[in-house]
Amino acid sequence: MLTIVYSVLLLGILGFASGTFLAFAAKKFEVKEDPREAIVRAVLPGVDCGSCGYPGCSAFAKAFVKGEVGKDGCVPGKSQGVPELLEKISKMSVDELNKIYEESGEDDSKILKLLKQN
Repeated sequence: MLTIVYSVLLLGILGFASGTFLAFAAKKFEVKEDPREAIVRAVLPGVDCGSCGYPGCSAFAKAFVKGEVGKDGCVPGKSQGVPELLEKISKMSVDELNKIYEESGEDDSKILKLLKQN
C-alpha cells in the first residue's frame, strides 16, 4: 500500500517538474514570426495551390519578403487584387508593417482592413 502512494507521489513530482521545464524551454526558445511574412500571407488567397512554384502560400510569402519572387507570382490572387496589395506592401517601411501587425492582433481580416486604409 505504501509503495503505491510513494509511486504516485514520485510520478506526480516528476510530471510537475517536467511540465515546468517544458514550459520554460518553450518560452526561452520561442521562434518569433516575421511580421512581414504574416502580412503577405494574409493578403494571399490561402489556397496553397502551388501554381506560383512554391509549395504553399507560406513559402510564397517567405520568398516575396526575401525578394525571390515578384508581385504577380500568385495566379489565383490576380483576380482578387493581390498584386496591387503586394506592391503596396513592398513600398511600405518595416516600421509601418510592424505597426499594422501589432494593431491587427495577428488577425488576417484586420491586417487586410488596415492595409486598405493606409
